[in-house]
Amino acid sequence: MSKRSRDPAINKLREVKAEAESLGIPETIINGLQAVDDLATAREDYCDSKTSTASEPMAALIKDTLEHPWQNVYEEGKTAWNITPRMMSGNLEGYVLKFLVSASKSKNVLEVGMLTGCAALGMAEVMPDDGKVVTCEIDPYLVDLARKLMDRSPHGKKVEILTGPAIESLNGLAKKNQKFDFIFIDADKPGYCDYFNICFSELLAPGGTIAMDNALFGGKPYMEDSPPNEGVTKFNNMIVTRKDIYYVLMPIRDGIMLIRRKEDMNGTV
Repeated sequence: MSKRSRDPAINKLREVKAEAESLGIPETIINGLQAVDDLATAREDYCDSKTSTASEPMAALIKDTLEHPWQNVYEEGKTAWNITPRMMSGNLEGYVLKFLVSASKSKNVLEVGMLTGCAALGMAEVMPDDGKVVTCEIDPYLVDLARKLMDRSPHGKKVEILTGPAIESLNGLAKKNQKFDFIFIDADKPGYCDYFNICFSELLAPGGTIAMDNALFGGKPYMEDSPPNEGVTKFNNMIVTRKDIYYVLMPIRDGIMLIRRKEDMNGTV
């Protein structure tokens, strides 16, 4: 059985194929189902192969994250939840973030949810020497691990980690009247609405952009049997009711939603 996909359509395809095999369906049908699965995998692999390679420190960070003994760490009680490498942004999405930060010439970036620092370090790599990434992470184990991984890069010095519940860190930044040109939110999904609201109203600089990760969340927002109060679904439904923003949901990995103020995008004549 292939590893579970982020796309529920591919997972359903694999379920149908397994059922077809158990029922003795003609091999030509089963082969056709497998061909569809192979095409989806080939498409993802092709996109990866046509994306610039990671820097040496970033490649090492990704490799170490993939090979880290997460199950053992969880069972030993060192982390609060069972972390999987799938949570990492990775090289392809990392380059999307790099392009957004670089194109906007952002010098102050905020990240909500760090994991091992893949996105934070990637964004720091395209920022000037006086640029800064402030990232929020609740898990002390991840804070220590990410600090070690990022500090192997000369760009790691641009990353400041705030340890503790994200909402407390965000409120602290708001009290200091700090503003950010680009904000990347990739934390616990039940908190998405709260994180967005304070980032948008208090922390986003004029002309800034917010990127919300996992906006497709494995298909939950558009699957009929998903609860409407699930964190990402609730957030997506809230966003479309606002009249003061433009937003676009891009089907990159598990979905990235970009959000900007209308006043920063409306042209003049």
